[in-house]
Amino acid sequence: MSSAARSASLAQGSGDLLADRRFAYAEGAWADGDARAAFDLYEQTLERVPDWLPARLGLGKAALALGREAEARAAFERVARGDEADMLGARAFLARMGAEGGAVTTGYVAALFDDYAPRFDAHLGSALDYRAPELLAGALASVAGAQRWARVLDLGCGTGLMAKALAGQFGVMDGVDLSSRMLAIARETGLYSRLDCLEAELWLAGEPAQSADLVIAADVFCYIENLAPLFREVRRVLTRDGFFAFTVQDAGEGPSRVGADLRVHHAEADLLRWARESGFVILDCAQVSARRDRGEPVPGALYVLSRDG
Repeated sequence: MSSAARSASLAQGSGDLLADRRFAYAEGAWADGDARAAFDLYEQTLERVPDWLPARLGLGKAALALGREAEARAAFERVARGDEADMLGARAFLARMGAEGGAVTTGYVAALFDDYAPRFDAHLGSALDYRAPELLAGALASVAGAQRWARVLDLGCGTGLMAKALAGQFGVMDGVDLSSRMLAIARETGLYSRLDCLEAELWLAGEPAQSADLVIAADVFCYIENLAPLFREVRRVLTRDGFFAFTVQDAGEGPSRVGADLRVHHAEADLLRWARESGFVILDCAQVSARRDRGEPVPGALYVLSRDG
């Protein structure tokens, strides 16, 4: 699992050189797709350092890949108890399994993207063919025309790719993200008036009512399971003729869920219900793929909403 906390833990090691060597072999086996060998090597590591959480997390992942769900759950639960901030993301694995107490947490997301920040833009373009900002900019142009936005709120702004996609089309853009390292890169663009490190819903709650004419979220909601409270806050901060545009990872015919990629896949029925109950009108809804995974398009959807009065 990629995270700043996990990287730091691995760099420090377990304190046992033999255990560290076995763990390195386990990680290599896991990277090669050999879950059986990885499981055995993680288990050997834990025989020497039973409380070392990265090895326990690895054991859980290998057990899950082998269909040994009870062992996987026990491993993830033990990591979750020892990692209260969930920097290693054990609770996301529990959510994937449908276990009680499972969730995609802010601690996991912040650590994930703090670690990802230095290579984020290059990896998105070269490996993932990421294009959510461009898709959203195009959808807004189709719905609203060549409008200049007075104030834009960029949820989960990351390194500032959304601001770049809308450059020249707004007066003020403020952004929020859980990753301080991503925000440091966004600050270098010079496109944001304000950048804050906070959870999006809490950040919106601190914004004045009817203070923005566009709220936008590019590939952010795949890390937020229940969007109902956030939708209500977005409507509150939007001007009467304001717009709300976002992309999601699509759940297809199934319910909203945490997938094998540890991202939230949202069901259309949930999104439509949240929009209706929050007082939005749907102006545009389209099936799109904002990125690729292992060369294959990831199913997604794009929405543009406006306030219903």
